Amino acid sequence: MVQFPRRDYDEIYRGRIWAYGDKPDPDFIRALVTVRRGVALDIAGGQGRHALALAALGFDVTLVDSAPAGLHQAGVAAREGGLSINLVQADLATYEPVRDVTVVCAALFFHIPTRRMSIKIATRLGAALERGGLLYLSIPGYTSETRALATDVMAAAGLKEKWTVKHLVTRKERPRLPVSRRNETRALGLKA
Repeated sequence: MVQFPRRDYDEIYRGRIWAYGDKPDPDFIRALVTVRRGVALDIAGGQGRHALALAALGFDVTLVDSAPAGLHQAGVAAREGGLSINLVQADLATYEPVRDVTVVCAALFFHIPTRRMSIKIATRLGAALERGGLLYLSIPGYTSETRALATDVMAAAGLKEKWTVKHLVTRKERPRLPVSRRNETRALGLKA
């Protein structure tokens, strides 16, 4: 199995309730208003804060992550909330998504693998995304390097319309981050 360098997310999830907060990113939820309900992928979604929100909004959701502890916690939260999400433990370097996906959420993921691996994964996700589908990504730090990575990921996914925003992450939004983040690059793109 090919694996990219990563932290021990199982350890992070076992040691924290909602390591990245229990609420989805507000920019992501706002972007979903114009997107038809269909299949949604939450890539590297950990404990499922975005997957749970997508399920509550009527999407058929698959949460993909390499950390069993995060997936277990997401499953428990889904059952407690009366929601249905599919849980898939996989290495995203080799994961093959289903086709005709309406939404791909990749929050706090694309900065982890090498740039080359991120582009390969983005290309695969873009091929799975249907016309008019939405790709959302969030990368910590608002620098020229993270903006360039967001632009390259969106281009590799084949997205025509895109925008990148600077977003200050507040303590209320993510009260238990394992590392401090002052701001984020966020990009939302629609496949033409």
